[in-house]
Amino acid sequence: MATGTSTITQTVQEDTEENVIEQTEMIVRNFFHQRLAMDMQDQTNDINISTPRIPELQNFTADPLSPTSRVGRRLAQIGDQIDAQYEGEFRQMIQMLHITPSTAYQAFAGVARRLFIKGINWGRISALLMFGYRIARDVMTSVGDFFHKIVGDLVRFIISERIATWIAQQGGWISALNFRIENPGVGFIAIAGLSALAIVCAVVWSRSR
Repeated sequence: MATGTSTITQTVQEDTEENVIEQTEMIVRNFFHQRLAMDMQDQTNDINISTPRIPELQNFTADPLSPTSRVGRRLAQIGDQIDAQYEGEFRQMIQMLHITPSTAYQAFAGVARRLFIKGINWGRISALLMFGYRIARDVMTSVGDFFHKIVGDLVRFIISERIATWIAQQGGWISALNFRIENPGVGFIAIAGLSALAIVCAVVWSRSR
């Protein structure tokens, strides 16, 4: 377990990977919806903040007490702490990768794989969702119908990189509710390298085109 993070100790009853995969898209959409609500609140409190309108999220309806809503909300809370610390790094990565609909998955996956190079945990999963959200938020203002592609790319990555397998082994998405951050600055030390990672990925991506 990463230093600075903790989970409540309890007997883990594994979920099935099929159940995890079935719930993943709704979890991602709930995460995005909650993050947009946070951004809209920040915009209300600070007129210098501009948040794009995303109809798919603003018109999103889900039972706030459902398991997927609760998990999406919890991961969004973790993501909020990550974004507060590494907003500049996320923005730099997105700008340097020059993401377009045709290059989105390869560019996104190249960064995301390095995020999990030392293993999978809920903090890194939340950072993954946060990165996807920032791409959707920052890029879709100039690219039509980009939201659906980013959601699909996140789901695809979670399945293809066996993150869904890890989640099932932890007891399913619902186990994220037990995750607690004791010290975000320490717990997400691996994410602090995002700025350098952005440069590396941009160079690799430019050579592969």
